[in-house]
Amino acid sequence: MKKVLIIEDEAIISFGYRLQIERMGFEVIGVARSSEEAEDLLDQQRPDVIIMDVYLKGPRTGLELAQQIHATDPIPILFLTASTKPEVVDAIRALKGARYLAKPISSDGLMDMLEQLLRADVAH
Repeated sequence: MKKVLIIEDEAIISFGYRLQIERMGFEVIGVARSSEEAEDLLDQQRPDVIIMDVYLKGPRTGLELAQQIHATDPIPILFLTASTKPEVVDAIRALKGARYLAKPISSDGLMDMLEQLLRADVAH
């Protein structure tokens, strides 16, 4: 079973993602609400994929956290964001092994994107 880490600072949103992802047959190994919580969880386990918001509580944005994670481990990251700002989209595209879906997301779109990220990760 593929392992997913959710990094989302809004509890109700992360709960909804967790339900959707578990229904798809993935194991959610944790939910972090800040970059610090995410770092603690990543020290304990390595997920197969990370689902993350661009804007997080704490000193770092999701983009900054993704850069930090990828400096040591190229875990695929899927950003789920309501932002369509060109600088945000460009920053996500600049991260190797990262993709994004615009909120609101559909279960089908989420499943397709997770499968694409995991296939691409296996190919490397």
